[in-house]
Amino acid sequence: MEKKKRFQIPTTCALLFVLMLISAVLTWIIPAGAYETEKVGNLNRVIAGTYHVVESSPVGPWDAIMAVSGGFYKAAKLMFMIMACGGAVEIMEKSGAINAAFGRLASNRRMNVNLLVLVVMAFMSVGGAAGILANPVVALIPIGIILATSLGYDSFTGFLIVYMGAYSGFNVGWANASTIGTAQPIAELPIYSGFSVRVVLNIINFAICYLFTIRYMKSIKRDPARSLNWEGSLGDSGLMEMKNSETGSIKAVLSWRHAVSLAGLGLAIASIVVGSINFGWSYDQMFAVFFLLAVGVGLINGMGINGTTKVFIDGCAKMTNAAFIVGFANGIGIILTNGNILNTIVNWISKPIAGMGAVMGANFMFIANLLINFLIPSGSGQAAAVMPLMVPIADIAGITRQVAVQAFQFGDGFSNCLYPTAGTLMGALAIAKVDWAKYAKWMMPLLGCQILLACTSLTLLQLAGWTGL
Repeated sequence: MEKKKRFQIPTTCALLFVLMLISAVLTWIIPAGAYETEKVGNLNRVIAGTYHVVESSPVGPWDAIMAVSGGFYKAAKLMFMIMACGGAVEIMEKSGAINAAFGRLASNRRMNVNLLVLVVMAFMSVGGAAGILANPVVALIPIGIILATSLGYDSFTGFLIVYMGAYSGFNVGWANASTIGTAQPIAELPIYSGFSVRVVLNIINFAICYLFTIRYMKSIKRDPARSLNWEGSLGDSGLMEMKNSETGSIKAVLSWRHAVSLAGLGLAIASIVVGSINFGWSYDQMFAVFFLLAVGVGLINGMGINGTTKVFIDGCAKMTNAAFIVGFANGIGIILTNGNILNTIVNWISKPIAGMGAVMGANFMFIANLLINFLIPSGSGQAAAVMPLMVPIADIAGITRQVAVQAFQFGDGFSNCLYPTAGTLMGALAIAKVDWAKYAKWMMPLLGCQILLACTSLTLLQLAGWTGL
């Protein structure tokens, strides 16, 4: 007698494809609509009160399939950057430089692991709050994983240290050009006004993320089966790959080649940060940096041209799943846009706010942005689409414009750590070999704490009449 097969949660790629099909079906059900827009700088800003029904353009089966390739095309630069990062990290690992450096770190008996995690996450949080380490965070996930596994933890711990560290700042970023820097001018507020309050919110949100990270680390130390890398659908190869130094599996001997390789890695990361801040670097420049790093480290460590090429391609191949997930995530937005139902959904969600009181309206504005971010995962894109609607609604409901901006920022930021339409999140999870469904289950309590933080903050700030001026 054959055993009944247990229900299996779809893999991340399969789940995203299902969401694409559901989005296509919705284009046949939800009326098509649009807002008039105006060009302001580099943004197409929505004009409030101009929503109107347009001719229906439902997405058929063939167009839904074509959206897969469209998503890949739209995310091509990010996908190639992810693979180049994988290739560079593979060469760094083969050289033994990172293993030797982190092996020496892990062998330090006096080192306090909790303090080390605090310092790294705090650095990432400041970078995220300044908008520097939002999208580039994907490039640092492999480094975080190597650090975590060298200390005897799993790949997901590395994800938490790097990604959750950066987004604990990004979620309430006090100097993030893509979110608050876009939303405040639309709300006719001085750019980066309300700085001190947002710094306090950043500290609170960071403390929440840090405590959840330490709690997870302690839980898998007690019981490794609680690891999100344990027999996951993406494999369990991310589970404590590099044990602590007591096993003797890590050589803590740093040669001059290792030192040069590590210096090159540091220079590459610094170049990405400086380039992003001062020169507007994007994924193509990051790809070039990682490619140069890979070639330089490979040749310095005696791999030769052929050896360097082979190791680099092997590293790229390991990132194929992560790259494909990013492509599928972008396909959902393409279908919703082509079906002309995005603006209809935004219009439906924004309408009830005007009839509520100021405090209730501020909280609902946050929830509305939380929902809208599933459809528009881009922070600047959501600001351009939503803030022109939220500002007049805020004025009518008696909500201060600074509170309205913060409601948008909370809604956009916190959901970036959950929604499968967030390409950066999905790419980072795939690199850490963690299935999205398992991650979402783990993330819900943390998100619940963040939602409580948002609602409490918005209520108090609205009652205080916060203008941030």
